Amino acid sequence: MTREWSDTWHPRMHVPGYALDMDGQGAARPEERDLVGLAADALTLARLVVAVALIPVLGARRLTLGAVLLGFAWISDFLDGRAARASAGRTRLGDVDLWADTFVGAGAVLGFTVWGWIPPAIGLGLAALLLAAFVLTRNEAMSMLLQATGYALAIWRTWRDGNPASLWWLLTIIAAIAVVNRRIFWQRSLPTFLGGLAVMLRRRRPTG
Repeated sequence: MTREWSDTWHPRMHVPGYALDMDGQGAARPEERDLVGLAADALTLARLVVAVALIPVLGARRLTLGAVLLGFAWISDFLDGRAARASAGRTRLGDVDLWADTFVGAGAVLGFTVWGWIPPAIGLGLAALLLAAFVLTRNEAMSMLLQATGYALAIWRTWRDGNPASLWWLLTIIAAIAVVNRRIFWQRSLPTFLGGLAVMLRRRRPTG
């Protein structure tokens, strides 16, 4: 999920009672908020590293470590967005945030493909198709689909392999973030996803 959702949409404008900073205690001093912005950028960079690391880690069938990395990516995305909103201004890597999330999803899909669990034609084809669609259209729904595919595969595999610790680790993070970000999900994420799919379907519909 992007930290800068659009030029006009901002959670403080559309979500009543949204905190001005991460603690909800009001705006921090400018120098403190600049440090928070740097922290947000560091979390984005860390997520890019995780996206690359998922491929060899899952390819080596190290599912527990892969689940740890994926959970860290989700937590960093959650903290990243809140830190960016509390920073003094637009963060340097704000435009990279959605790309980092997209690559994490792609890394999971490609990792399971290297593992041999997903046939190469399907794994590589799906990742390439959704990445290309996102690059060409900048439609967030394509990124969300790729992310959801990678995450669903990870959850399914941990359940299938009888790895309860990894499964509960992932499900607990999902549940916690879902509760905290429930208003953002209903007011922004779900409409963006459904609207993006509708746009793609209209493009495929023949005219005349």
